[in-house]
Amino acid sequence: MSDGYRFEIEVSAGPAREGILGGRAQLLVRVRMFDDECVEEPQPDTFTDLRPTDARRLALELLAAAEDAEWQTDQAGFWEQTQ
Repeated sequence: MSDGYRFEIEVSAGPAREGILGGRAQLLVRVRMFDDECVEEPQPDTFTDLRPTDARRLALELLAAAEDAEWQTDQAGFWEQTQ
């Protein structure tokens, strides 16, 4: 299995912060990717922190990709064309 692939993903606000104008701090969105408990050789968890605007953009792109993946899967003959 590829080192970059993980079975699970979870997100939360913080704990990382980024300074913004006016001396305030903005919480970042923490993204954790990790392996399911059933994986024989689990890889270490990976983390990234995103600005809220970047997290929103990623969320929209994930939704669009999920819709496209389901649509392509549902097309007649899809599996025969890709095998």
